Amino acid sequence: MRIELKDFQAKAVSTLSSKLESMRRRYEQDGETSSICLASPTGSGKTVMCAATIEALFFGDDDLGLSPDENAVVLWLSDSPSLNEQTCVRFANVADKLADNVLDHRHLETVTNHFGAAHDVLDPRHVYFLSKDLLSRNGLLTKGGELNSGRIFWDILDRTIKDPERNLYLFIDEAHRGLGSNASSDKGTGTIYANLIDGYEGRAAMPIVVGVSATPQRFDAAMDLRENRIRMPRVTVTPREVQESGLLKDIIELRVPEKDDPVEHQYLTMACQRFALACSKWDEYCSEQGERSIHPLLLVQTADNISMSALAELCDQIMSLVPGLNEATCFANVFGEHKMLAAGKYLIPYIDPEFVQDSPNVRVLFAKEAVSNGWDCPRAEVIFSQRRRSDSTYIAQLVGRMVRTPLARRIDGDDILNSVACYLPQFNPDSTKDVVDYLMGRKDAMGESSIGAKNIVLKPVTVTTVDPRTDEDYEDELEQYEANQEAIKKAKERQPGFQPPIAGIGARGSLEDALVPIRDEEPIIDSDKTDSEPPSTTDGSTNAIPKPADGIIKPITPAQLSKPKPPTKQEQSFTKEEWAGIKEAFGSIPVQRIPKKARNEFQSLLRTASLLVETGLDRDAARDVNHKFSQRLAGSIVSNEDEYLAARHEVEVSETVKITLDKLNETETSSQEEAMTDPEGLRKAARDADVRFGKELTQAYRRENYAQLGRQECDLRLAAAVRTPTIVDDLERWAAKARKDYFDTVDGSGSYDFLSDAAKQRYDELARETEGRRLTRIEWPTSLITSDLFAKYPRHIVQKEDGLCPLELNDMEQAIVNTELSKARTVAFYRNPSGSMSAKAFSIPYMSSVGRKALHPDFIFFVRDAEGTVLPSLVDPHAEFLGDTLAKLKGYVSYLREFPNVFKQVLFVGDMGNKEYRVINLLRDDVQEAILSYTEVDCKALFYGPYANTYQ
Repeated sequence: MRIELKDFQAKAVSTLSSKLESMRRRYEQDGETSSICLASPTGSGKTVMCAATIEALFFGDDDLGLSPDENAVVLWLSDSPSLNEQTCVRFANVADKLADNVLDHRHLETVTNHFGAAHDVLDPRHVYFLSKDLLSRNGLLTKGGELNSGRIFWDILDRTIKDPERNLYLFIDEAHRGLGSNASSDKGTGTIYANLIDGYEGRAAMPIVVGVSATPQRFDAAMDLRENRIRMPRVTVTPREVQESGLLKDIIELRVPEKDDPVEHQYLTMACQRFALACSKWDEYCSEQGERSIHPLLLVQTADNISMSALAELCDQIMSLVPGLNEATCFANVFGEHKMLAAGKYLIPYIDPEFVQDSPNVRVLFAKEAVSNGWDCPRAEVIFSQRRRSDSTYIAQLVGRMVRTPLARRIDGDDILNSVACYLPQFNPDSTKDVVDYLMGRKDAMGESSIGAKNIVLKPVTVTTVDPRTDEDYEDELEQYEANQEAIKKAKERQPGFQPPIAGIGARGSLEDALVPIRDEEPIIDSDKTDSEPPSTTDGSTNAIPKPADGIIKPITPAQLSKPKPPTKQEQSFTKEEWAGIKEAFGSIPVQRIPKKARNEFQSLLRTASLLVETGLDRDAARDVNHKFSQRLAGSIVSNEDEYLAARHEVEVSETVKITLDKLNETETSSQEEAMTDPEGLRKAARDADVRFGKELTQAYRRENYAQLGRQECDLRLAAAVRTPTIVDDLERWAAKARKDYFDTVDGSGSYDFLSDAAKQRYDELARETEGRRLTRIEWPTSLITSDLFAKYPRHIVQKEDGLCPLELNDMEQAIVNTELSKARTVAFYRNPSGSMSAKAFSIPYMSSVGRKALHPDFIFFVRDAEGTVLPSLVDPHAEFLGDTLAKLKGYVSYLREFPNVFKQVLFVGDMGNKEYRVINLLRDDVQEAILSYTEVDCKALFYGPYANTYQ
């Protein structure tokens, strides 16, 4: 694959591939037909997962430990030729073994009306893209005829299925469509989908059927109706897995008017301003990080009957508000009419929806209803919709097509780059319920799936980090501004041809009004200097003003400064000394991310080495890993000689039983015979090592030892080693330690801080697969998006200009914030993102009954100690005592014992009912001992004993 799969994608591909192998064996052995569904939400990368599965099916996958089915043939079915074209392009872009580029059709082929002319049977290692409409009863593929050399497509399928050298897999894209509960040929409906699955007019049934859908219920119901087909359990990807991966934007902003006022023009203005901000922020971010440009997109959803004059007015308004747009190329439409539109001076061409993402010149896209199925556009940042309240499904589906993150990862620290902004002037808060329910996963509509959005924000507002500024700063800035204005005035007076203001003009006009440009013969320079005495610098050198070609010297005019504004309440929230202390305390908090098991120790080591080489952290890492693997393998063979020799014998010698029947004497004898495995057999046996260790490592072993051992002996040793558990275990331990050593070296050097965000993310993902406790820090939040409908609190580290931050808090959380802010020692606080995988969140690992999880303390307060130093303090409210409360408390204790001097105070507050709050101080040694020795499931007793007090 050209791209690295996310963890949830790799898990789904591995599971689906393993089940397909099992389904194939059952068909070969017993003729059992079966089906399975890949159920994955919108935006999860279903096409990428299918491409990876098919690539592994054809060629195997070393990383996932999958062996190939060299006889595999895939028929990819959808109900849309354009969707098939999009899928084929996507396969070519992500799967390097399926295609070198989009024009490479060695393994990817589209079924056309004349397909039969060149095909008698479907070939292995080919994906055939078929649109269902081609198989209608009157279609050329069904009739055959001269154009298809008399071949009927149904017969081509039948021959392929019955050929023992071919294993046919049917993948049905968007499988919820066309497979209703009655879509079975046994019921007499005779749908195309059913004919393909069950066999057309007595022909062979499809051996293996794979449904691909975000809503699998219809597909599963249709499969259950078939008596002779086994339905395997679904391979399911959850919305939470997708959200945590960073593939989907975290926030969907919905802006709706509070009253039914005519605010359409105002809302489009707001949308354009937000779009311009997104363009600016993405340009700045991509430039800083060395990323490819994003080219953000504004999507305008119009009314059905919009006139060309109204469309031209929209274009005029957009052009006037968004800088950098080209009126000749930046507009396009995806209207159902498929026409070029002439709206005033604007030509707005039609573009196929699937080509929008890869057409960066298109910056503003006009649509009417939802864009076509299967389309998504990660660069879409802002939606403005003229649709009315009754069109909530169209709007929700359109938003669902735009939630993919442009760089396929979360941008930590800036919520604007992790959000989709929606402006809905024809809605109001009451009428948005359907949209919110759909996006949050509470409602399905029109056969489509919701995206299970993480955070829907109504009346969104952006809060930013404080930059302290005082009245003294303002006075200094005002003084600089006035000096700047005076310098500009003097520079203009020195311009060639300057004349003083004419009486009666200067009083009303500007300085520019009074300037009359006149061409002088001699240059004007500083009156205190002459041509013979050029101005000198402090080091004695001269700074003579060079004469331009026309002989006129134009002195440099100072850059215009903006007139400063008085400090806002936000800027005066903290002193500069407090702010420095807050940032230092924030950065001092160590974070332990939950470790995860490497999918393959060797592939994880190779990816680590590749990252070190690409980022320049260690240019020799890949070469060293290859060499050290070869050395380790040779040493492990020697140290595990007995087990190795037994495995070697099994590979080298094949034992057979010879049975002799003597019919004359009616006797039967048997004997064992041994035969040496031929070179081709050894190569096949060594493929298991290629899969387990990775081809890069095994090929390195062959290269290093070829001259001494030869290819056959190398293959034999690799095949025997991979069949020796003690050798495999030893090599895995070596790989894990080698990876840990690399990360320890980088962590100790401080080089991590100089990596790009993309490299940091890859580094962090690999580091989490490494044994040992890897530490990181909380990402400083530069901007957050919240709702202006929430209650507002002072002294949060991100605020509005009024010095307040809107936060959604329950009664207990409000009581804690108000209590802590009332204490003189409290300087500031931070609402920790709850249940977030974002780097902006502080988490503490703990061991639950289902494995290692993370808890997220609700609040970090910043308090002064007796010496005036600002230190972090945790206050964590819990409204319910659940079964995992004790596990969380023990996680706290483990963390605090490892980092005992970070926090000034750590309070765990329990809601005992009737607004009675009890608190335990987790920094006390006796409290920690009591928690570690506590065995009851219900933890309330801890809060009524000697270790707790009333919270106040």
